[in-house]
Amino acid sequence: MTTNIKKLKKGSLISESSHYVITDKVPGAFMCTHLESGEEVKIGSSYIAKFTHSADLYDKEVEVTKEDKRDGTPGIRTIFEGIHSSQVFTVCFAKQNKPKTNKKLQAEVDAVVAQFSDSIESVKANKKGVAQAAKKLVLKLMLNPILPFEEGEDRILRGYKVQFTSRDGRYNCVDIDIPKAEKEIGIRPVNLNTIKWIIFGGVKYVVK
Repeated sequence: MTTNIKKLKKGSLISESSHYVITDKVPGAFMCTHLESGEEVKIGSSYIAKFTHSADLYDKEVEVTKEDKRDGTPGIRTIFEGIHSSQVFTVCFAKQNKPKTNKKLQAEVDAVVAQFSDSIESVKANKKGVAQAAKKLVLKLMLNPILPFEEGEDRILRGYKVQFTSRDGRYNCVDIDIPKAEKEIGIRPVNLNTIKWIIFGGVKYVVK
C-alpha cells in the first residue's frame, strides 16, 4: 500500500503485484475481487487487456514432452520450473499415490488367485489347452499388475507459485478456489513430475 499518497509527484515510482477474480462484467470494465485484500474493485477493460494475464484463457495448444527434447524444445518440467513470478496459471496434475492397506492388497491378490484357479479348472473340465490358457492369464496379470497403492486422481489447481526452487519437484502454490479460513491458507503442492497440462501465458501445454 502506498502511504502519504498526497506526496506522490511526477517521477515517483510505484509498483503493483495483485491477483483478481472477476465477479461481474459492466460496460467498459470488470468488477473484481482483489484476492490479497478481499476488496471489490472496478478495473477497466483496456487495463485488463494490456497489463494482466489469464489463468483460464489461451490462444493456442501445444503438445510437449515431460523432458526437454534433443533439439532444445522445453518439456513440461522446464516450462513449470521456469515460472519465476506470481503470474497465474491453471495446472492439471496427478495427486500423490495412496498406499493400500495390507487387508485390501491381500483381498485383491486372493481375488486374482481365485479367478486364475477357476479359469484353469474350467479349461481342464472342457479338456482344452491348459498351458495356453495359463499363458494368457499370466500375460493378463503382467499387463495389469496388482499395485500396492491407489493411483492419485487428477487435480486441477488455478493459482500461482509461492515457491520457486525445489529438491523433490514439489512446489507450493496458492489455490485460489480453496475458501480461506482461520487454519486454511489455500496453499497446495504441485508435483511437476505428474503434470498433465498447464495453461500459462495464453498457451495450453499438453503432455503427450
